[in-house]
Amino acid sequence: MRRLTPIVVLVLCLLPLAGCWDRREVNDMAIVIAMAMDKEPNGQYRLSVQVPLVSSLGSTSGGGGGTSGDKAYYVDSAVGKTIREANNIIQSRMSRQLYYSHHRMIVIGEQLAKEGMSDVLDIVARFPENRLTAYLVMTKGKGIELLNAQPQFERFSGEAMRELVKMEAIAVSLKDVAQMLTTPGIDAFLPIIDAVDSHPKGKSKEVEFMGIGLFREDKLVYMAKSQAIKGLRWFQRTFTPFSVVISLNDKERLTVYFSKGKADLKPIIRKGRIHYDITVFATSVVVENMTGLDLDQKKNIALIESKLKKEVEISVKDTLNLMQKYRTDTIGLGIILARQFPKEWRDIYRKNWNDQLPDITFQIHSKVVVQDVGQTTKNITKDDGERE
Repeated sequence: MRRLTPIVVLVLCLLPLAGCWDRREVNDMAIVIAMAMDKEPNGQYRLSVQVPLVSSLGSTSGGGGGTSGDKAYYVDSAVGKTIREANNIIQSRMSRQLYYSHHRMIVIGEQLAKEGMSDVLDIVARFPENRLTAYLVMTKGKGIELLNAQPQFERFSGEAMRELVKMEAIAVSLKDVAQMLTTPGIDAFLPIIDAVDSHPKGKSKEVEFMGIGLFREDKLVYMAKSQAIKGLRWFQRTFTPFSVVISLNDKERLTVYFSKGKADLKPIIRKGRIHYDITVFATSVVVENMTGLDLDQKKNIALIESKLKKEVEISVKDTLNLMQKYRTDTIGLGIILARQFPKEWRDIYRKNWNDQLPDITFQIHSKVVVQDVGQTTKNITKDDGERE
């Protein structure tokens, strides 16, 4: 027994040194940066993946960003009865194992968005290697076209889309969409990004934020241009700054940057009809003054704030009108109503909430503060006579 004790101790000490039996070598993986899903005319699904070519990443002349030379990425796609079958077809002709844990962008094609995206998102959310923090966007036409774009500033269109969504659009993650699709009282929306010709027109294709796709349940009902739906920004948990141009007359204009903003909503039920009091709070900065106004004077600041209040209220009204026209609740008015009037929501409104939207009334208020006017209060290109 005493002789066996050292042997047992030695064996136990050697066990942690056995290594990782399920390890994955980097050289054996095809790391997916972005993926796109489309619906084909025959009813089947197309899956497309964007994979970096490691051998081209270190080349300064390689063309990941639309320059000359070979691309720094590879796009492959396949068609199957399900997304998983399409994935298996791609894998069957790829020498490395597809690895999805690092993908950051998911693109939904227009036809798939119109027919419903719930089924295809199931496989994305079901497996732990797929990130719930990945951003979702949609595009006009096919999603594979976005993966094949060659932006100038990034090696991969997937990375360019991710940065564009964070900076210019309203970012929507896979987790956000899953919550919107499963929560009564709110409908999903997705940023629209398209592949466009570079300007002046060249060989490269840039990616551009074009607007917002409005959904009812899981189906696309309308594609709104970014200017028509900018009022949606005020109702998000995280406000995305943006700028507007304010006109004083036919010639004089100011560009103002909204740096902070939020909206408060108060639902009221009057004789069975739903009414919302909406107040928008905004902080702004003057970034361009093409007028003769001296912004050191309080009356001129008050004038700009008055113009901005109207701008904010019009943008919110336009967004609400679109929601009512297409019976889609992208703001989440139903959730707010359910919190304030849980019994009425459960007994009356929940079952046919989207049909109730056209009959809802609103009263919109705004409070806008000009926080900063820059380093000068006057337009330095105009003399005193012109300013007066």
